[in-house]
Amino acid sequence: MPIRRRHLAGLAWATSAAWSASPASPTSPASSDLAAGSAAQTCPTLRVGVLVFPGLNQRGPGGSIEGFDAEIAAELSRRSGCALAVEESNASRLWPTLSRGELALSATLGYLPERMAAVDYLLLFRLRGFVQMRRELALRIPSQAAFDADPTLRLGIVRKALRPASVQAWVDALAAQGRVSESTDSASLLRAYEAGRVHAMLVFAGSMRDQPAAWQAEQRFFAWWPDYWQTFGWAASRAAVAAEWRERLRAAAEAARKDGSLQRLAQRYWGGSGEPMFEVLAAPPG
Repeated sequence: MPIRRRHLAGLAWATSAAWSASPASPTSPASSDLAAGSAAQTCPTLRVGVLVFPGLNQRGPGGSIEGFDAEIAAELSRRSGCALAVEESNASRLWPTLSRGELALSATLGYLPERMAAVDYLLLFRLRGFVQMRRELALRIPSQAAFDADPTLRLGIVRKALRPASVQAWVDALAAQGRVSESTDSASLLRAYEAGRVHAMLVFAGSMRDQPAAWQAEQRFFAWWPDYWQTFGWAASRAAVAAEWRERLRAAAEAARKDGSLQRLAQRYWGGSGEPMFEVLAAPPG
């Protein structure tokens, strides 16, 4: 059965006031100790690359990035004493620039253990993935087998996005039939979907919440694979960020996880009724 739009009640980008609304004290001993740091050294301004999604991480009226990752940046900056400058990146260049040290941090980097030679993961989230299609199509295509059986149907995906083996095998099989269209990011994928160039697309929980209510009511979301979860998070380049500051940022992120600040923020963006949509994970050892 498809999961209706009301069960994908995540990622409605809001203001950073949500952090101050949480029970965590802005001057807790842990955050004060982190921000105090060494009297002789000051953390430099660190550039943070994020992926912009329609209605998610997005540009505000003044041109700056607003949304979930901007709120996390503000919280980590407050707790660590490091100034974080959030800027737009894209899925194709995010990892290359981070691994080469041309970018200090990424807010939306897919987790792969082999990447830890080049980056230090600071915090991780796990997010549920779905196949999205319009209601009228979902009425006659209620399953993966039904989609496979109709050679006229095309699937839209984001190029170079990480997917579990079960999902990637399906994508590869469709691609061999010429039935897959790749987009550079979620914004261009949505445009292809709206233009009718693809009939379904792979999305994650809450990624379309800020679309108009009438549009949302016409969408259906299918959880065809129990293992379709994406693990991603904040990572610091080992080449660009000194060990002292990586550890300071990691400690700030862990403090925000332990006092529940990250969970409350994630619940506000990704929460909802029905099946679980997200998990906040402890980062692996650096």
